[in-house]
Amino acid sequence: MADPSVARTAPLPRHQRTGIVALAVPNLEEPYFAELTALLVRRADERGLSILIQQTEGDHDREVDIANGVGLPPTDGLIHIPRSLTVGDLTRRTSPGPLVLLGEHILVSPFTHVTIDNRAAAHAATAHLASVGCRRVAFVGPRDASPSDAADRRHAGYREAVAALGLEADPSLVAQVASFTSAEGRRAMRDLLAAGVELDGVVCSNDSVAFGVLAALHEAGVAVPGDVAVIGIDDVRASAYATPPLSSVAPDNEGIVQAALTELERQIAAPPGADMPVRHLVVGATVVARASTARR
Repeated sequence: MADPSVARTAPLPRHQRTGIVALAVPNLEEPYFAELTALLVRRADERGLSILIQQTEGDHDREVDIANGVGLPPTDGLIHIPRSLTVGDLTRRTSPGPLVLLGEHILVSPFTHVTIDNRAAAHAATAHLASVGCRRVAFVGPRDASPSDAADRRHAGYREAVAALGLEADPSLVAQVASFTSAEGRRAMRDLLAAGVELDGVVCSNDSVAFGVLAALHEAGVAVPGDVAVIGIDDVRASAYATPPLSSVAPDNEGIVQAALTELERQIAAPPGADMPVRHLVVGATVVARASTARR
């Protein structure tokens, strides 16, 4: 936690708006967060707002400091994508003001948040593989060693789909990763192949993991999608240019961004002491089928 002597800034009175909104994002090296941030910046600019980006690395102390305005200039509000922040942390904010949460980490709280249904996204990805004939579908992406709400919910969605669709429920088909990176995806798939696990489809926790899975399959001479079909989640731009182009589940990023900015502006515009309703908004996600699952 930052030293208590560090100045904490409070939002200015509503009549002294700065036109600046802070955005706390875990890691801009992750393509999905980078693309979502770029979209937020563009849409905020259209509304006459500037985005002040703060990268947290998912560090709890850093997330708390940003929620409390530590080291930030005066802002009109905060959009926060938390990874370790808790409801207790937020209720003890020393710099309260307009706040919108993004993601499912804090799913039930007295604060407005916007999210996709990660469980449903993984269920849809698994169902897509079943629809193209896959029966032994692996899941690359649980993160027991470095817990992640998104990973847990996506793993749960995969398990539910396997049960509902009558697919092979084999524990050996599930491969852990330490992080949502291509390097971890490649390592996990290499381990599955080295162990001789039979599979004909792979659901990946995100597209970065899927890129690594594709690389490992290519290195091993496994044809995609002929031998193994692969699908990711997030539909980052690079998915369309992978070899082969990667199928993915695409969140409605435009819906996420517009909802977050609309909810934040609603709070900013409210008179002091107004009893603002808390809103929990879930936007949709759709399967984008590309060559990596185009089985005959």
